[in-house]
Amino acid sequence: MSENWYESQVQNRNYLSPIGFLFILEKARKISYLCQSTSIPTLTVGAIDIPTPGMAPMRLDGNAQFMDLEVEFLIDEDLTNYMQIYKWLEALGTPAEFDSRMVWRREKSRAREDNPLTSDATLQVLNNNNLHNFDVVFKDLFPISLSTLGFNVTMGDNEYMRATATFKYNYYEIRQPNKTNKL
Repeated sequence: MSENWYESQVQNRNYLSPIGFLFILEKARKISYLCQSTSIPTLTVGAIDIPTPGMAPMRLDGNAQFMDLEVEFLIDEDLTNYMQIYKWLEALGTPAEFDSRMVWRREKSRAREDNPLTSDATLQVLNNNNLHNFDVVFKDLFPISLSTLGFNVTMGDNEYMRATATFKYNYYEIRQPNKTNKL
């Protein structure tokens, strides 16, 4: 056994808490404050089955696949945050009015090189002292679905409306806070 066995042990013995986070979406900032849940999506690398007699060897296909990002948020009674995602989806699809997409692009473009149809998003994860611990930065994110809003008179008084927005993105990076280098 190595003399320095303790060096391979985890130095920080505090556990990651699921309630300490802040989600920031550049093109729809109003869902950030009322964000209730999200997650770091699954990352997979594909494998290729090679049919042979006996034991089948596996080969990596080499392509990293990032699963969809889902964000659940409370909806304000004026639908302000819900409509931010709704209008974004409308601009991505075929809007009812021809000018809708151009209006969206004009409003959301800050610079000529900025793509008005995608946005970067950051999941800031906090430590056990509620201090900024690390960032998960999602690049070129865009919505692909927005959940149903169900109205029901039999619900209790304190149950508020929630919506789930599902996003696609190119990739995500896990970084140290306020830095560009990865963990």
